[in-house]
Amino acid sequence: MIKSTFYTVFFLILILGLTVKETQGQNRMCHKILSQIDCGAGSCGALCLQLWKGTGKCFQLLDQTFACLCNFPCSS
Repeated sequence: MIKSTFYTVFFLILILGLTVKETQGQNRMCHKILSQIDCGAGSCGALCLQLWKGTGKCFQLLDQTFACLCNFPCSS
């Protein structure tokens, strides 16, 4: 009796774990670098929001120029 209960609980947890992992995998994040953009006054974040409903952040490149990194759901 205890063995069957143990196996039932074990398989239930296993199945729930696989289901959650599959659901989370559908929400992958994509990234795109926009190098030809002015990084002042929040234009990077506004453009990423407008184009892909994502977020954007400016960062400085090695050649001292700036680029915008957009993060958004891949389904966009």
